[in-house]
Amino acid sequence: MSTVAGTSQPRFLSVSEVADELNVTERFVRKLIAQGDLDAVRVGSRLVRIRRTDLDAVLRPMTEPRGNHAR
Repeated sequence: MSTVAGTSQPRFLSVSEVADELNVTERFVRKLIAQGDLDAVRVGSRLVRIRRTDLDAVLRPMTEPRGNHAR
């Protein structure tokens, strides 16, 4: 499997792998994909894969770091 340069992380993840990593259900991951919140690619007629970079892009802090908020 292809990995991200300089790491041992795979470049593409299955829906199941994403669900396990985020500790959510596969159904939830598929919902994120269907809503357009998580980009995915279809391989053939059935396989769906998520790029590691696309998963990382949707993971963001809920709050701003201290000291960076407007007053």
